[in-house]
Amino acid sequence: MGSGCCCCKKNQQISSEHHPIPQYIQIAIRTTNPTTFIDGYLKEPLVSLEETLEPLNGKIDQLSNYIKEAIMKCHYPSEHNLTRDESAAIYIYTMEWGDKCLRDHLQAALNSNDRSTLKPWFKYLKLFKSGLDKLPTAKTEIWQGAPFDEKLKEQLNTEPLSVYSSMCSCSPSANEITNYLQKTAGKNIILVGYQSVNGKLVNGYTANNVQEAIMWPGIKLGLSKHGMTDAYDSWILRAVRQIGEYNYDQNHNSVHIFYVLYFSMFIP
Repeated sequence: MGSGCCCCKKNQQISSEHHPIPQYIQIAIRTTNPTTFIDGYLKEPLVSLEETLEPLNGKIDQLSNYIKEAIMKCHYPSEHNLTRDESAAIYIYTMEWGDKCLRDHLQAALNSNDRSTLKPWFKYLKLFKSGLDKLPTAKTEIWQGAPFDEKLKEQLNTEPLSVYSSMCSCSPSANEITNYLQKTAGKNIILVGYQSVNGKLVNGYTANNVQEAIMWPGIKLGLSKHGMTDAYDSWILRAVRQIGEYNYDQNHNSVHIFYVLYFSMFIP
């Protein structure tokens, strides 16, 4: 392959030490299986980053310049044996530029549920997935959050529940997301944890220094009724592992309401 080097916002360049990246502030689940619309991408050849994104030239602002930057700045040589192009495919996915970066355009294409819109992305998806597959898998929960949405709660309470992952970034820190949402969205939030969903840790391969895991689209998800690990405060360990309402008294100063979901890979 050529000498090629994770919706973006350099990964929004907000320090994960104090705030989560806004890309974690979403619930990346959907009721339709997104693999339906990208079926066949794995049959594409592994080619350079430049070649994978050639169909998007002229559609993404300054794309060629950012391809060059990704090739130059990506993590290579790689201790996980990624090629330079595979590393660059991950790096450019996490870059921020203009009003819409590559991650934003890819998410829009995935959300379109239109195979013809997604077809130009197939070679990039193959290269991106090839690189991710070489990286470590998250062994503990990874997290997302969002302001509380009554429609989402109702949707998730329907039986039978049939939801799939979207392509998304998650944080290893539930506290980070919760603190951010309390400051920006008020008291009512939805917190989502995923475990055993093959989330890939891209730490060191991104265009920033945040901790991040990427979950691939099309994983069938089920609400887990099993116990959580100690990834979050002890109050969550006592919570029912299904959607519900919880009161949390932090230092006896304030009470917040959370709707906590916990997903794992669905195995019939």
